[in-house]
Amino acid sequence: MIVARDAGRRSITFVVNGGAGSSAATRAERIARALRPHSTEILLRESSRRTVVGLARQARRIPADLIYCVDLAFVPLAVACVARPMTPMIVDTGDYPSAFFRQVRAGQGRILLARLMEEVAYRRAAGMVVRGPHHAAILRGHGVSNIRVIPDGVDLTMVEPVDVSDLRRRLGLSDVMTIGIAGAFTWFPAAGGGLGWELVQTLARVRDKPVHGVLIGGGPGLVHLRQLAHDLGVSERLHILGHVPYSDYARYVSLIDVCLLTQTNDPSSWVRTTGKLPGYLALDRYVLASAVGTATEVLPPEMLVEYHGSWDPTYPDRLAAKVSELLEHPRRLATGAGVQPLVAPYSYDTVAGQAAAFILELLERADR
Repeated sequence: MIVARDAGRRSITFVVNGGAGSSAATRAERIARALRPHSTEILLRESSRRTVVGLARQARRIPADLIYCVDLAFVPLAVACVARPMTPMIVDTGDYPSAFFRQVRAGQGRILLARLMEEVAYRRAAGMVVRGPHHAAILRGHGVSNIRVIPDGVDLTMVEPVDVSDLRRRLGLSDVMTIGIAGAFTWFPAAGGGLGWELVQTLARVRDKPVHGVLIGGGPGLVHLRQLAHDLGVSERLHILGHVPYSDYARYVSLIDVCLLTQTNDPSSWVRTTGKLPGYLALDRYVLASAVGTATEVLPPEMLVEYHGSWDPTYPDRLAAKVSELLEHPRRLATGAGVQPLVAPYSYDTVAGQAAAFILELLERADR
């Protein structure tokens, strides 16, 4: 049955490079909500090899005025190009794939395929959404003109500071300073390690001080981090809490006194906001971030740590010095980090509203 749409009502299909509960899916859901009363459909990537075929069939059946790809990745791009080659497309990305593959020393074939995928997006998309101004500058260098900077978001109704004294006691963290990370833990042997490597190395450098590490999230890198902690003799001070649902995110991240936000100093990292930063700001956590990308524009200088090149084995030395300094001046943590007011631009209400406005603006332009 064909249902007539109201005059002026548009139909937007989101193709998401992630499954239910992923950050990409959440971004699509929030933008779709901001587009009401327009019609929206969200297609999620699954693990099956037949994902592109299945999603393309679904997309063909939906009368879309615009395809919104969440992430510059093969699945959403392929679905948009195959299923609706004449339909306007927006690509929303926080990554620079070819630069990332160069940074982790992937094979030339993978880098070339990433460059091809990027060029398809740059030429095919009617608009690009990126998370930070550095990425916008790179895209302009590739000849892309219709760009909107819309950062990663955080739900301020769910992510707010909470008292976790009981949880700290239960985990044996009441009388120690905690440093930690919430994220997906990957590992790249050719590059030297992965997310969390710097935390374990820092624990080894402050082994004589009351400092424990907290890792929140999953990923293949956790196996390597456990082994590294064992090799360095700090296993008893590393607490791997695993994946937690978003509803518990605030509670568990509030266990961390000092949140680490580490980006390597290369083009693939300069383009990112990362979803970690808005969450840490919302929870008023003290942050120690590498002086790379959006963090340099948002955080106060005392929270920035120099990072040298695409892999810096000396970075944990500087982190350890900062942690030791905070131990000597505990009032900085006791009185709160004071960064919570900086989170306003990352509220999902704001972020989703900006993306929805860009979609409707592009559709109005296409109608002229």
